[in-house]
Amino acid sequence: MNDTDQWGAAQRESKGRGHTPIFTSVSSPDPLVFGGRLELLRSVSASGQEGLAHLVLLGTSASVMELQTSLKNTLKNKYQQLNEAYSKNALLPSRLCYRNLNRDYQFPNLDQQEFRYVENADLHTFKTVPLTDILSCDCKHKSRKRTVITLGVCGVGKSTTVQSCALEWAEGKGYRDIQLLFPLTFWELNLVKRLLNMIELLQTFFPGLKELDASSLNRKNVWFVLDGLDEYHCALKFNCPTVSDVSQVSTVQVLVTNLIRGTLLPNAHVWVTTGYAAAAQIPADYLLKETQVQGFSDDQKEQNFRTIIGNDDLANRAIDHVKISKSLDCLCQIPPICTIMANVLKSHLKEDQGFKFSPLNLTQIYTILVKTSKLDIFAKLKRLALCRMHKENLIYEDDLLKSDISAEEASSFSKECPLVLREEKGLHNTTVFRFGQSSIRDFLGAGATLDEIQIRIKTLGGISDNFEMDVSTRCDQRLLRQLPAIMKSRRAMLRFSNLTDKCCPALAAVLSTRESYLRELDLGYNSITDSGVGTLVEGLNDQYCRLKTLRLQGCEVTPRGCKHLATALTQSLKLRELDLSRNEIGDDGLRHLSDGLRAPECQLETLKLSQCNIEQMGCYHLASALHANPDYLTALDLSINMVGDEGANELFKKFDISKLQKLEMYHCGLTVVSCGSIGEALKSEDSSLVELNLSNNTLKDSGFALICEGMYAWCSLEKLNLSHCNLTDECCTELAVGFMSKESIISEVDLSENDLQDKGVRKLCVGLRNPQCKLEKLSLRSCGLTSKTIQFLISALRSNPRYLAELHLMGNSLEDSGIRLLLDLTTNDRYALHIIDRFAD
Repeated sequence: MNDTDQWGAAQRESKGRGHTPIFTSVSSPDPLVFGGRLELLRSVSASGQEGLAHLVLLGTSASVMELQTSLKNTLKNKYQQLNEAYSKNALLPSRLCYRNLNRDYQFPNLDQQEFRYVENADLHTFKTVPLTDILSCDCKHKSRKRTVITLGVCGVGKSTTVQSCALEWAEGKGYRDIQLLFPLTFWELNLVKRLLNMIELLQTFFPGLKELDASSLNRKNVWFVLDGLDEYHCALKFNCPTVSDVSQVSTVQVLVTNLIRGTLLPNAHVWVTTGYAAAAQIPADYLLKETQVQGFSDDQKEQNFRTIIGNDDLANRAIDHVKISKSLDCLCQIPPICTIMANVLKSHLKEDQGFKFSPLNLTQIYTILVKTSKLDIFAKLKRLALCRMHKENLIYEDDLLKSDISAEEASSFSKECPLVLREEKGLHNTTVFRFGQSSIRDFLGAGATLDEIQIRIKTLGGISDNFEMDVSTRCDQRLLRQLPAIMKSRRAMLRFSNLTDKCCPALAAVLSTRESYLRELDLGYNSITDSGVGTLVEGLNDQYCRLKTLRLQGCEVTPRGCKHLATALTQSLKLRELDLSRNEIGDDGLRHLSDGLRAPECQLETLKLSQCNIEQMGCYHLASALHANPDYLTALDLSINMVGDEGANELFKKFDISKLQKLEMYHCGLTVVSCGSIGEALKSEDSSLVELNLSNNTLKDSGFALICEGMYAWCSLEKLNLSHCNLTDECCTELAVGFMSKESIISEVDLSENDLQDKGVRKLCVGLRNPQCKLEKLSLRSCGLTSKTIQFLISALRSNPRYLAELHLMGNSLEDSGIRLLLDLTTNDRYALHIIDRFAD
């Protein structure tokens, strides 16, 4: 049984007995000592100090009780505002729970947004233990370890928990077995620069403890609470000099480290709270217990919303609004974010409005939160946040001055907008500030970066339009602010920007402006719809439009939208690439689009129609159009459409696919029937086909043989993808012959997820070892290979080492020893091989 299990078992045993006071003596009491204790008990009971009476029964000395009285008064004065906060601030959680950890967590990089951790982990799926277990160790675990660590993301309630525990102890409402409790924050420890001993350090924070000595501190019912390790400016180094005497002078860093590892005050207990990244500083060897703060439960989230909003109907609407987004619902576990969402949605969702099916994202919620702020201080805060990116969420007065913010100005703003900026006072009456949550800092920092970009664009481009400081909550309106930047750019990548058809008039205006430099517009995965497409086409049809590439992937376009686009294909003479993938245009949509494709004015070179619900009739319309206008199209993507052999043959009969440079028909329901036409196209001396993707079709070896006939004769093919095509080792003989052809210039082949086995690779290597083979990349993922394959490949590479650079072998049963032989080749300058991918996805 490990230390943690022993500790938990001892706790359960103690509770099962009704929890006998842990400091009660088991030996017969000395009559004189007992009589004196009884007199003291009567005295403190008469004064109404039940907590002290409890300690008298435990045998606590009068000097320790005096220290305790002074310490409790100090803590009550320090944390008196916490009671007020509980009564009026819904931000504080009514219940905090913990879960046991076995150091199986991953520490997020400090440069990453820590709150994203919450989205990837449900904090309520683990067994919880009550908070009292943290500060209720009876030391029956038989371990010398005394340090407990509690982790949690920024804002989840670690410091609030510490303050709550300290206040409960100081007011005699809990933790009565603790004699002395010393809560210290790491950010305040940063302020102590001088050398001092442990007693002097404690007296720095608690000046009333004049009689503090080693005997009163080195007890198992003394607790040191060290809050916020992630805010400490010094790294804890556990190879530091040993300090075992409370009178020994050293640095704060060394004193704290020795306290945690148990060389200083070994009987006392230590509780450390921290974020994830800093937790790795404390080795597991020194930890008795690891816990993690949980955020709001689902019930607490709803209670928080109802408390803040006040109207049950509106609160229900806000709760539903959050639940529709898994990301927002998870982030609501963090109390500050939950409170911010409730306040924002209280004003955003009006009682007379219907339900909003498109929930706000976190960026939009923060935008609404700050839009009512004073613009001058808001602009300064953005600059401050940018300077504090990837740093602790703690702001000193020097940090404020660097962003031209006075302490008085920040203090005034924190009172007006405590959800954005909070003020905190500490040692020597030092004032610090914090952003309401680290994600708010990231949001403001991003806003500062955007402002800089806009200013740079105006300076370089001579744009005279003024940009408003505040950013609208609607992405369509935000786009209006960025139009000058878009107009001065050659490419506008706007996919996943939460845009709607309402942004299209502005974009159409950019397209039709003579001064526009825009050549490529990507609107993928926005709700552009047919209406928006119709508006965009007005800009495309303008004589000044010079757009060459338009991507509308996943933009909710239907056949009606294709009707609009057909006119653009006949009038927008510059347009060369159109991507309509992942739109339900169907055969009818392709019929409308073909009206534009067949026009002689259409000079489209690339057409992407992947996953558009196209079947045989759609191929008929496309083939007819390309037959009428065959001279321009060079790349066609029909992947993930069930066109089948009938649809493919309709296309191949009317349109010479050898004119294409790239053809993608992944997962199109093709069989051996379609392969003859493809082979014939590859035979053509005029063939331009460079890249062919027929993966995930049931071609079989017989179909592959027909394709290879074209490769033997005259072939321009460079990249061939036939993964998951029901091939066996028989196809490898055909391909090896193709490799040895003098005319073959094929450089990439993907045969993954076919049952080739070792004998197939052996056949393939006959071609690979031939000096005529110029293959650079070979993919054989999940092909049923064993370590025998390695020997075949090494032999082939030794005979022809100059070309093969990438080898992909994931999903095969290969031994490490064989892989090491291949890896040795990557370090030899004689071989081109430099990438070996053999690990599972």
